[in-house]
Amino acid sequence: MQPYRSILATFNQHMQWNTKIRSMALVGFLLFPVCMQAQTQNLYLYIDSNTIIGNIENNKAYVSETEIAYTISGNQIFSGDGTKREQLLFLINAKDILSKKVGLVYQMDGKTIQYITRKNTFYLGDYPIDYDLEDLLMLSPVNDSITEVISGIDGKKLGVISGKFHGQAEIVLAAHMYIRHFGLDEEVQSAMQQAYGDTGASGYGYIRPFIDHGRYYEWEWDGETLKPVWGYRPEDNWKFDGKYLQPVWSADPQSEWVWDGNILRPFWDESSRNQWTWDSEVLKPFWDSDPDKMWKLDDGIMRPMWNFDQNQQWVIEGEIPLPVIALVVLGIADR
Repeated sequence: MQPYRSILATFNQHMQWNTKIRSMALVGFLLFPVCMQAQTQNLYLYIDSNTIIGNIENNKAYVSETEIAYTISGNQIFSGDGTKREQLLFLINAKDILSKKVGLVYQMDGKTIQYITRKNTFYLGDYPIDYDLEDLLMLSPVNDSITEVISGIDGKKLGVISGKFHGQAEIVLAAHMYIRHFGLDEEVQSAMQQAYGDTGASGYGYIRPFIDHGRYYEWEWDGETLKPVWGYRPEDNWKFDGKYLQPVWSADPQSEWVWDGNILRPFWDESSRNQWTWDSEVLKPFWDSDPDKMWKLDDGIMRPMWNFDQNQQWVIEGEIPLPVIALVVLGIADR
């Protein structure tokens, strides 16, 4: 028994968080069955054989020998060492992330979606998913104890997770740590802004009533923000990144709208009753064919479909994205 105890003792020394964990010796020890059994409660997040970015053990994520970056409690992930309400980071709604089923990772408000998971892959943000631009990373299991991490941006291998997952929260946390370490979320956001910027989230223009009702009712679009021309009205400033329309001075998700290139809908409401669609320069309710609720954009004039009353018409000058125009003429922008 002495040789076995000697091997186990040496392994336990290597499992301490110090510089030895980064050595090639640890990788060698991971090949021994006795060592793999001893570390079943640990997840090690490797970049390469010499570098580790985290260790998840007993619901704590360590980023150094003593520093705890995250804490897991059930289907919740908290920042730091603790589970206070103000530390809440993510709420997880997923049965099996490493499968074909869709999983959702919410921010602390329980409404804003941080990640969508499907077929081992993490996507940034809410529906609709842009599978090409919003792909962050993929977790590819090799066996029960080894999972490869692949970049969704360029397909390169980012590292290896050693150890067996013991819940969906561990999977989400491990993926999140790789995402933040490599700045994948920032790269995806940059690519989204560039792509949508090339297709409409740019330009400069004005929206004003056809009949002069005063500058209070005029709006200015600077390529990123819609704001009133007249008066100090910060509550009526809106930003648009090509997908989300959000009040500049409010983080309330109940005020946000989502644009998928065709349909404009409230972020908080999945039902069709508040959805609007653009079709051949016509803005209309998604499920309502009432012509009195339709608008037509014709040669720079936005007017009701079957009403030519100039008091209800808007003049569009410059380059303004369609969902931004809709925000004004539907009365959403002026709160």
